Amino acid sequence: MNKFPILSTARLILSQPTVADTEDVILQMNSTSEISENTLTLPFPYHKQHADYWFQMAGYSFKKNEAYIFGIREKENLKLIGAVGLHLDVANNKAEVGYWLGKSFWNRGYVSEALQEVLKFGFEELKLNKIYASHFHHNPASGKVLEKNGFVFEAELKQEILKNGKYLDLIRYSVFNTIR
Repeated sequence: MNKFPILSTARLILSQPTVADTEDVILQMNSTSEISENTLTLPFPYHKQHADYWFQMAGYSFKKNEAYIFGIREKENLKLIGAVGLHLDVANNKAEVGYWLGKSFWNRGYVSEALQEVLKFGFEELKLNKIYASHFHHNPASGKVLEKNGFVFEAELKQEILKNGKYLDLIRYSVFNTIR
């Protein structure tokens, strides 16, 4: 795929984040420390150099066919309010999905809506066999989002991540392509 896809849902546009989104990304990432606490690698506080690196990584990963990082935008104003990404394992025909959303947009169904569209893209366009995701024990809401979107519990990975000096377990979910 040469051109980054643009996906659309009833309320959202999912498109490639760009440097023009810098202020929105910094605003949303700093809306709560919980975003950092619930993700594997996102720092808090979040600064311009973090955003610059993220844009560069997202563009490079797409060009190398390693990831599709979509900015989540409300259709009404197109401001970036979060992101959802598919990180590809081409050799094994699977991808890991991850997401974050600014705090003022929580509990509106936006992540589920974006995730549904990204799953459809992954299975129909990329022809993936499996998409998986993980969450920390302290973030059961993420597990509910995954289950709502057809993911099923696969495993509990003990002391899988070293974050802020503590070893944390990950709860792994997956969903398989049934479109074939």
